[in-house]
Amino acid sequence: MNTREIAVKILCNFEKDLKLKPHFESLTKHLNFRDRSFVRELTSGTIRFLKLLDFSIEKASGKRQKKQKPFVRNALRILAYQLFFMSVPPYAALNETVEAVKKSNRKSAGFVNAVGKKLIKFDYKREIKSIPNKIERIATLLSFETWMVKRWKNFYQDYIELLEGLNKTPPLFLRINRIKTSPEDFAKLLEKANIEFEPHPFLPDMFRIKGRVEITSIPGYREGLFYIQDPASFLSAVLLNPKPEEKILDIAAAPGGKTTAIGSLTEGKAEITAIDIDPERVKLLKENVSKAGFNCRILIEDITQKTSLPDNYFDRILLDAPCSATGVIRRHPEGKWNKSMELIKHNQQIQRNLLKSAYKLLKPGGRLLYSVCSLEKEEGEENAEYAINIGFKPAGFDIKFENVGTSYENMMRVFPHRDNTDGFFYAIFTK
Repeated sequence: MNTREIAVKILCNFEKDLKLKPHFESLTKHLNFRDRSFVRELTSGTIRFLKLLDFSIEKASGKRQKKQKPFVRNALRILAYQLFFMSVPPYAALNETVEAVKKSNRKSAGFVNAVGKKLIKFDYKREIKSIPNKIERIATLLSFETWMVKRWKNFYQDYIELLEGLNKTPPLFLRINRIKTSPEDFAKLLEKANIEFEPHPFLPDMFRIKGRVEITSIPGYREGLFYIQDPASFLSAVLLNPKPEEKILDIAAAPGGKTTAIGSLTEGKAEITAIDIDPERVKLLKENVSKAGFNCRILIEDITQKTSLPDNYFDRILLDAPCSATGVIRRHPEGKWNKSMELIKHNQQIQRNLLKSAYKLLKPGGRLLYSVCSLEKEEGEENAEYAINIGFKPAGFDIKFENVGTSYENMMRVFPHRDNTDGFFYAIFTK
């Protein structure tokens, strides 16, 4: 199979369940780094701009995409993505994609070739201007569900910049493990390995890696010197402000990004308990904590049911709650197409149950940091109000950053287009 044929097969599988990662992993594990990166760009990019690509293909072909065979439909999508967004020479993209179609569906190769030639000359920006409704124009051009655009227009004045930020490929950030290294020592290792990087502007434990680098080739990968993490995710642990010797609970902790961040920030000297309800994800949590090199009590627990954890015990609790994950769409573009209002409302109830249960576990005078990687008010501000209604008291953040995020009262939001982070909401409470 050539790389384009693999990309099309991944997209055919994606259509069945709206999941990308498992299909990408299973069909690319035999590829070298260069080819795997190319397939990742083709599949992620095509899913990111799916609405725009389908609009363009239908205009160019005069046929509905839904009526095409899956392999043909997705071959046209990856072809349009190459023509509109990649630096692949147009006729090379066309010929290679047509060859991929011939192997699977020879009869359709002529059709793909004919539509491809029209797409080479297709001006999608001009065509989109003919859509009468402004929201629908924006939703098509930037390729989002129309209901999402309507919602965020009501929530955020700079919603178009937000949409554009969610469409950008996110940078690769590493968060160092202070148990095993320091920012200064890790920077020297990167320099020695000739890996281009820059320190994060306001988080000294983080580095942005420039260009495409194979993760396993970065010094310290096997030794647990770093963890791949977005700055917004690390901020959950930073804003919690954990201290050595404190009793700290991380709820919904798997796969361990925030647990290991707490371990790093306390240099392994806190009494950390990490819990999750998913046994498979707890295995990953254990692996990551073991690699990070600190002691941590790890339990499979659902605190909304009967729990073995003692009431009024923990000095600090981090509740990075399960959510709709609309804030991480730039990392997971399939999130544009697998969300719904029902999911948001369902998650809100789970989050409220977790807040109610966490309240009992927090020591009087202790602190709870609630966070979600969501842009939705139901999962952010509305839940912060709910937390106060059930007894939590708003607290001030111990750590503050100048010109970072949007802060109000005991809450804070960060955004991809403003802060170069995933979209996260944070709220801090005491008891």
